[in-house]
Amino acid sequence: DIYDRINPIFNCSNTLYVGQNIKYDMLILRRYGIEVEGKLFDTMIAAHLLNPDRRSYKMDFLSIDYLNYEMIPIEKLIGPKGKNQKLMSDVQLKDISYYACEDTDIALQLHDVFSKELIKHKLDKIFYDIEIPTMKVLIDMEYEGINIDVSFFQKLSDKMGKDIKSVSEKIFSYTETEFNINSPKQLSEILFDQLGLKPVKKRSTSVDVLEELKKQHPIAGELLNYRHFSKLKNTYLDAIPTHINSRTSRVHTSFNQTIASTGRLSSTKPNLQNIPIRTEISREIRKGFISRDIDSYIFAADYSQVELRIMAHFSKEAELIHCFSNDIDVHTRTASNIFKVDPDDINFNQRRTAKVVNFSIMYGAGPFRLSQELDISMKEAKKIIEAYFETYPGIKMFMDNTLSKAREIGYVETLLGRRRYADGLTSSNINIVKAEERACINMPIQGTAAELIKIAMININNRIKESSLNSKMILQIHDELLFDVPKDEIDKLSSLVKQEMESAIQLDIPLKVDCDYGQNWFEAH
Repeated sequence: DIYDRINPIFNCSNTLYVGQNIKYDMLILRRYGIEVEGKLFDTMIAAHLLNPDRRSYKMDFLSIDYLNYEMIPIEKLIGPKGKNQKLMSDVQLKDISYYACEDTDIALQLHDVFSKELIKHKLDKIFYDIEIPTMKVLIDMEYEGINIDVSFFQKLSDKMGKDIKSVSEKIFSYTETEFNINSPKQLSEILFDQLGLKPVKKRSTSVDVLEELKKQHPIAGELLNYRHFSKLKNTYLDAIPTHINSRTSRVHTSFNQTIASTGRLSSTKPNLQNIPIRTEISREIRKGFISRDIDSYIFAADYSQVELRIMAHFSKEAELIHCFSNDIDVHTRTASNIFKVDPDDINFNQRRTAKVVNFSIMYGAGPFRLSQELDISMKEAKKIIEAYFETYPGIKMFMDNTLSKAREIGYVETLLGRRRYADGLTSSNINIVKAEERACINMPIQGTAAELIKIAMININNRIKESSLNSKMILQIHDELLFDVPKDEIDKLSSLVKQEMESAIQLDIPLKVDCDYGQNWFEAH
């Protein structure tokens, strides 16, 4: 009876539906067969666009800041967090109704403020044409979920457990005593008191410190292995299967549009975007993400060097544009110019160095950061950076101009106009200024890449529906999209995805997408 009564409320294409984090509400409604068909306005997404560096986008705080009104905290209804906290169904209806109506009223009032502010700051087009349509795509993706091979995760977890035990024994062989490897205090005492290693950052045992300590003692390398294996086991192999939905037997991650100031999507419960791929054992995890059945494939489409291509567009650097326009390997070309060696004579390590430099410079890295990345001296790092800017003077000019303009107008922006404010540039703390400079250089690049893949996702999702395909977009991992595809649709989807991804935004140089497929994510990537 309730469904029949509320369904017509949401099934009206001419109605504007306003809410705070309405993706969640729409997912719940869909679970009960109710689709929201009208125009949408999400106050949380609007608040993030207007101020991407806020600490919180909870409506309680937005209400205080924009409306000067303090809302009833939910704890007043259900009590403080803990085992004695009540369920909403235990609260008196008159109390719930006031709380719910207040939520509704505040959301509408925030809409009235934010809709004007978006226009004022020229962010309305991004909001209505990119962020809201992206939210609709994310609803489809979250609802669909992804299939995982539980037995594979269990077997790999067991293997990882044995590796952790083996590494622990190696560590204890150096110390001749057992201790809690996960305790920073105990580890610090072992490293700096018992073994007498020279502290790098006071008595820190962080990853970058252990990387430095590898030069002093082999225990540091084993500690890094221990942490790597432990993270893979605890964060991914053991945790991901616990998120299987009992109703669908699939994992349904939640995508967030309001976390990164660049506009990049993130995912939680579980986080499927940060599964490491640098080591062979971490790449194995992807074998556990499988197609829905034997008649389907996992299909992956990945932008090739997208941030470098966007940098080429922004900087108008002729050498970079020449490389990408003529399909020349940009890392080999960079290595050739830095090391003054013919491209045909570039070795693996030289190309690897050039690759690190290409991406590090784009993130605003200086000599210190580069020396750490490449394990070289500061003097060598400075020489490489100088050679890099001699090769690509347009990039240096772009970086200088970006910072100069940010100081003048107070913000940087993406190709489509998303803004990030640069308040840190005026700080009296030099470390804050340097961090802000790095963020200002990177944001237009990474933010444009985020907009690019969002537009591609919107267009692909629309075309899949228009073509009545059974293929489903199931995951976004920054520059990569993942699909669950019936085998008889693989050719059609491959063509569709490649076309939409490579044409989502027009740059001065062509965009390139690499595609592959298999029974699992590992085979497809």
